[in-house]
Amino acid sequence: MQMRFSTCRLLACMAVLVLAGLPKVAAADEWDFCIKLSDDLAVAECSRAIDSQQYTGRNLARLHTRRGGAYQALGDAKRAEADYNESMRIDPTYPAAYSNRGNIWFQKGEFDRAIADYNQAIKVDPKYAVAYANRGSALGSKGELDRAIADFDQAIQLDPKDAAAYYGRGSAWSAGGKYDRAIAEYNRAIEIDPKYMPAYFNRGSAWANKGEFDRAIADFDEAIRLDPKTTKAYYFRGMAWERKRSLQAALADFKMYAQLAPSDPDGLTAVNRVSKVLRTR
Repeated sequence: MQMRFSTCRLLACMAVLVLAGLPKVAAADEWDFCIKLSDDLAVAECSRAIDSQQYTGRNLARLHTRRGGAYQALGDAKRAEADYNESMRIDPTYPAAYSNRGNIWFQKGEFDRAIADYNQAIKVDPKYAVAYANRGSALGSKGELDRAIADFDQAIQLDPKDAAAYYGRGSAWSAGGKYDRAIAEYNRAIEIDPKYMPAYFNRGSAWANKGEFDRAIADFDEAIRLDPKTTKAYYFRGMAWERKRSLQAALADFKMYAQLAPSDPDGLTAVNRVSKVLRTR
């Protein structure tokens, strides 16, 4: 699980991203054939299991939830929602279906609807850590940072090895301007999962907001290494280079960002700004 507190001005708001990338999708955790296959294959295998009519109750609800998660990952929110609804009908006490449906609303920016589903997941299972973390993401996206932090606290208490929950709590601290606390949270997320790209990205943003541009650049380097499609990392790294007056490096990153995200005018604006300065040298 990339975040949505606010849009970013040049460098002042670099740390303000999403709370937890995307909220975490819970998988039906009983059958390897539903979990370990790719999402497109999981759709086929779960459909075969559902159509076999061999499963009932919680087992059938889990199959629908796993298939819903696969549909969601493949971009088919309508079918995903239908599977989550069917899972709830079959077993109204299965929390993953509510939490996963909440993620659909989250991705649409309908945070109140998302929170209502996360609330229901927690109601049926007060120890369901994923729902607390997801609700924290939605609350943070609404700017309710104290409540978001409280939910991430609870998620971490229930699952101390959840890197995404530390990342989310760090993003909430960062959104409130508490960059040292945010960095500590991102550090913890990276300790748990050294390949957790969003933590490097947001830690780089926090370093940049503290004026520590070399450390920011190093983190953006790692974010790009882990996921070259992290387009915004090129833009933010370019801003860090620009603040260091390393304008050729900044221009290269801004050009890359403008190429990767042509619909965002910020890329071309940055290219033109730096190019103008270089021409006057």
